[in-house]
Formats: sequence, C-alpha cells, structure tokens
Amino acid sequence: MNKKLEERGDLNVDLNKLVFEMLKILNDRQRNIIIKRYNLNGEGAQTLDSIGKDYDITRERVRQIETESVAKLKASVGKYDLERVFDYVKKIIEESGGLVGEDKLVKNLFAEGDKDLNKQIVVLLLDLDDSIKKSKESPSHKKFYFYEVSGVELFEKTLEILEDYFRETKKSLSFDDLVVLAQKSVKKEGVNEFSHESIRSYLDVNKLVLENILGQWGHHKWPHINPKSVKDKAYLALKREDKPLHFTDITERINSFWTSKKQTNNQTVHNEVIKDGRFVLIGRGIYALKEWGYRPGVVLDVIMEVMREKGGTMDQEEIVKEVMGRRQVKRNTIILNLQNKKNFEKLPNKVYRLK
Repeated sequence: MNKKLEERGDLNVDLNKLVFEMLKILNDRQRNIIIKRYNLNGEGAQTLDSIGKDYDITRERVRQIETESVAKLKASVGKYDLERVFDYVKKIIEESGGLVGEDKLVKNLFAEGDKDLNKQIVVLLLDLDDSIKKSKESPSHKKFYFYEVSGVELFEKTLEILEDYFRETKKSLSFDDLVVLAQKSVKKEGVNEFSHESIRSYLDVNKLVLENILGQWGHHKWPHINPKSVKDKAYLALKREDKPLHFTDITERINSFWTSKKQTNNQTVHNEVIKDGRFVLIGRGIYALKEWGYRPGVVLDVIMEVMREKGGTMDQEEIVKEVMGRRQVKRNTIILNLQNKKNFEKLPNKVYRLK
C-alpha cells in the first residue's frame, strides 16, 4: 500500500499491483516485450535487437509490437482509474515549480519496495499519459517530468541566473541566500510567486549548481563544491569535522561522504595531504588545516615561531600552552626541545629567551 500517498489523502493506489494487473490485458508476447523493454523483471532493459533474436523476428517488428502494446494499455486507462494517478503526478509537478525529477517523483509515489522497479513502473505509467512529458538527461540536468513548457522555461532561467552569479562572484552561498537570489531575480522576469519547494526541486534536478558537504552551494566545477581529487576531499572532510584527524580517519570520512565503487585507501590519503600546503602534520599521522593557525615544521621550529611572535621571551608554561595549541605533541617533548642551548637561553623561574 502507498502509505505516503494515503497520508496525503488524495490517492491510495498500489501502483506495483496495478501495473502488473494491467499487463494481463496483453497477450503473452506483448506482455513479455513490455516487461523486457521497461525492465520490469530487474534483468535490465533489453534492446529491440536482443528481443528480436529471442522471438526470431526483426527489430522493427518488435518496435511495432511495443507500440501496439502501449496503445492497448493507454486504451485501458479509464478502466484502471489511472486519471487519478496522472492528476496526482501533475499536482506534484505544480508544487515543484513546474517540473519534478524522477527520483523525487518515485519517492512521492512509493513509500517502500524495490527502488529500481518502482522507477520503471513510473516510466511505464507516465508513457500512458501524453500530456505528461519527459525531458531526457543532459549535461545540465537529470531526467525530469513536466506538462507545461512554462515550468521548464522558468527552471532554465533560474539555472542561468544562478550559474551567472557564481561565475561572476566566485562566491558560494547558503541555501537561504541562494533562495533569496533566485526569488529576486525571477521577479524581474514577472514571476511573483516562487516557493522554496520550487527552488529545491530545480536544484535536485540540475547538474550545474551543487551543494558540498558543508552546506555551501556553488558551481559544479569548483573543487570545494564538487571535489574530484583525494586532497580536495580531504580538505572538505577536515573542514566539516572542524578538528585535526589521523589520516586513517580522513580516509574513513572520504569514503563515507563520497560513495563510489572504488574506495580511497589510507596510503593514498597520506601521500596526497603530506605534500599539499593546505595541510599540516601536527602529530604522528595527524593532520590539521594550515588556515586554523597551524604551521609546518618540527617542534623546535614551532617553539621558535611562538617565541618570536611573543617578543622572544616567555615562561615555560606559556610556551607549552602555545605550542600544544599548534601541535599534538607531548609536554615533555616541548620541554626537552627548550634545553637546546643553541637556540634558547634559560633564565630564572623557568623563563626562556630566544637567542
């Protein structure tokens, strides 16, 4: 049962059951061809050629049978009360600013079940309504559904406005600021009502303006928005955690935040961050960001840098506190380095002066 739809109170249909019930009006060959073409068996959508070989018929004959079968299903729309389903889909499209991405639509139509099968059922169902149109995936957007061209035009205009802003300013935005920008811009085009839901729907579908793991929106070509390299992902992972991490923990975060078939390994992360100036090794395998105030160099270098900043003379406890704020190092290691008479002069009361 479609619990999500039932809760909204305007549709209560088991689409999975309905579709396979509809397919019974087709003969065996028609039904099998539809199942194979729309991948309703989970084996992958088959081509006209491959199906033709199965039945020893031409690919053109398979296409004709598919067309005849879809026409037969269209003719049964009234019998299965599919107009209610189509009206519901149009309502979702309207609430989403005139278009809706395939993933969002599936989530609205199904509360549970096999995600891939649910998606294919939606594809078949919406092929039975000529008023609901489908835009194929492109370099700028994912596949989406619409029924009025005006919705697509507003989407394209909004995307153009946002992309131009990011190209000109080179600055990322929070979602709230992005909404304000979009709303102000489209008002100039004569659009007075432009909801958060519409903008969210457009962003879900587009490929040009993306959100990073820090909640910042920007151009898809920016490495801090859409990182491709291990070192850029490591940088964002540390920014998100807002604290130094061991390189193995950085690896874990990368594989968690950016899922892919090929997992990043510990050695790759260590090799990449150790040679990147944005990172500072502050302990055994522990990295921090230079922008946090950490500086490269051994403990001795850090002590000398701290003392220069403080005028060259400091007491031991102050030195220890300052250095441990920049390095994850043992207290005794700092005190041991202070015994270096070449660099430091020890004064009474555990005060040290930089030579």
